[in-house]
Amino acid sequence: MSAPIPPVLDEADADAIIELFNIGMGQPAAALSEMIGEEVLLSVPALTVSTRQRIAAEVGLQSVCAVRETFTGPFAGEAMLIFPEAGGLALVRRLIPGEGDTAGADEQDALSEIGNIILNGCLASFSNLIDGEVSGSVPDYRAGPPGQLIGGAEEPVLFVRIDVALAAGDASGYVLFLLDLASLDSFREAVRRALEGLGG
Repeated sequence: MSAPIPPVLDEADADAIIELFNIGMGQPAAALSEMIGEEVLLSVPALTVSTRQRIAAEVGLQSVCAVRETFTGPFAGEAMLIFPEAGGLALVRRLIPGEGDTAGADEQDALSEIGNIILNGCLASFSNLIDGEVSGSVPDYRAGPPGQLIGGAEEPVLFVRIDVALAAGDASGYVLFLLDLASLDSFREAVRRALEGLGG
């Protein structure tokens, strides 16, 4: 039986967190757009409290490629860039032209670098915004079913999902942030201070 999902955020907190992610993702998306020569489109962040089991089910794909890293600082958790395999290859082909339909070592390295730009770029933005260091681990490339990569634990996590796509429409995926609920109070306070500093 799944663990209950506690109502841990009020509307003001949720809006503040969404605003912080909007700000944090802007520069990395622009950097990736410049790198591949094509506009990178981002959705408004979706925020909920969920479980890894439910998140994997929501991704709803048989097989994905993912770049993952953990982060620590005033708050801790895990960040992921996830694409269906075909979408990940379409993105990589902007950098490495090729005809294959599977990801070899070069393609995996390229996708890891793209993940590094997006995930570490966002974490670096957070560090600047909250005036405190948020450190990410070395990005780790993996491929397989979503449940294997995201996990099947039923403990609640704060879950932020941002849809990411290329303007051409042939590559779309997700940026996922899973925040340990034990870090929620410090994260919420950091977000409030950051937005107060921006005059929000």
